[in-house]
Amino acid sequence: MRAGDLIYLARARAGITQAELGERAGVAQNAVSRIERGQIDPGFATVVALVRACGFEPQMSLAAHDSSYVRDVRRRLALTPRERLDIAVDLAQATQRAALAGAVASHSREKTA
Repeated sequence: MRAGDLIYLARARAGITQAELGERAGVAQNAVSRIERGQIDPGFATVVALVRACGFEPQMSLAAHDSSYVRDVRRRLALTPRERLDIAVDLAQATQRAALAGAVASHSREKTA
């Protein structure tokens, strides 16, 4: 997760504006905006200060690197917009069929009970 995404998430959960966050943390509103948009990469201390100004305590942990999705992500990024749409439609239709099958099975069980 990018620092800007974390700041945005904390601010949204706190229900405050960029201006309010900036005032609480002593940072200009336009700097908060630029951080959230990824135009500024703030230091760790700034991230902590902004998250705390939203009323949260940042926590961090280490996890093993997992690159198991890299190949799939690269393959999907190479698809055309039309190919992506076709896949999304296929998945939506499959989900709809599965939900319908589950509803039919549930109805059949109710009738036999």
